[in-house]
Amino acid sequence: MVAPPLLERAALPLDSLRSTLYRWALAFPPLAWFIPERDRRVALTATLHALIAFSIVVAAPTLLLAVGPVLLGVMHVVADLRFLVLRRGLARAWLGAILVACAALIALRAAQEAGMDALMGARAEHALVVIWMGAALAVGAVHSGRPGRALLGAPVVVALAAVSQLDPWGTRIAFVHLHNLVAVVLWLFLFRGRVRAVLVPLALIAALTSLLLSGQTYFWTEKLGTVDLLGLHVLAAADWLAPGLPLPAAAGLTLSFTFLQSVHYSTWLLVVPQEDLRGQGTATWRMAMRSMTRELGRVGVWIMLATVAAVPIAACFDLHRSRNLYLSLAMFHGYLELALGAYFFARGGLTPLKP
Repeated sequence: MVAPPLLERAALPLDSLRSTLYRWALAFPPLAWFIPERDRRVALTATLHALIAFSIVVAAPTLLLAVGPVLLGVMHVVADLRFLVLRRGLARAWLGAILVACAALIALRAAQEAGMDALMGARAEHALVVIWMGAALAVGAVHSGRPGRALLGAPVVVALAAVSQLDPWGTRIAFVHLHNLVAVVLWLFLFRGRVRAVLVPLALIAALTSLLLSGQTYFWTEKLGTVDLLGLHVLAAADWLAPGLPLPAAAGLTLSFTFLQSVHYSTWLLVVPQEDLRGQGTATWRMAMRSMTRELGRVGVWIMLATVAAVPIAACFDLHRSRNLYLSLAMFHGYLELALGAYFFARGGLTPLKP
């Protein structure tokens, strides 16, 4: 079982590059003001990513839509599990229930991909999710000893149960879009101490999302001739991301989804890891590899490495089928975010459990 030592050795050149970049940045006064303090550094990270992601969405939206999940999807799911579950010192029974729920949702999606009746599968999936969320509120209330928050969240879960059974397809499409914002909400609610320090990137993300939603940038991309790349047209993606909507609205919703999906990835992969550290410093690559090995275990690391490699390799043979299959099977992590969000809401945040 040599994966963890190999990971640490692989991190050495990355840490060398990291040190070089930090020395360069600290020698440049405008950047030196941001780097040492976490609030400023996180705000700069989120701002730069939003600008870069928006530029790519305008210049080559389907490139980001098709390739982003293939390259970054598995690692951001791993980050979900690490920062919401494995690092939180959860009670063993609750941890076991979370793992069972995740496995059941993956099995349900696998059954749908294998030919299970889609409508029945969607209803079963939504029923499992609302049961999980209700249990999360109850467990959070028990762990906090204060039922008030759970009672406040209960009507939301009941409403979601009713809507998801009445309109399972609409619920699924709505969640696909709203899920991208869940990471930002969890970041601000669970990991961020001072929201005021990140108002600039938040305002920028909101403004860029609104511009994309307007549909106007689609015509900019059309003029560039890049609305159809890698065999995927923006309007073909709109058929499943915004079915039935007219051109400007469908294109706008699809492009805003592409942008916010990238924001979602960056939140889990770039922002939350910085926020979850004690003190103002940043973790080296070797530190990150060690903590990941400790949290996942050697078997978990091997599974992660195999999956990280398998998705891009499969994409070399059939990019869109591989991407769609990954997104389907990985949707459990979106529901994980909802359930753990409900749990920590009822518990009152990430404060450690009393012994």
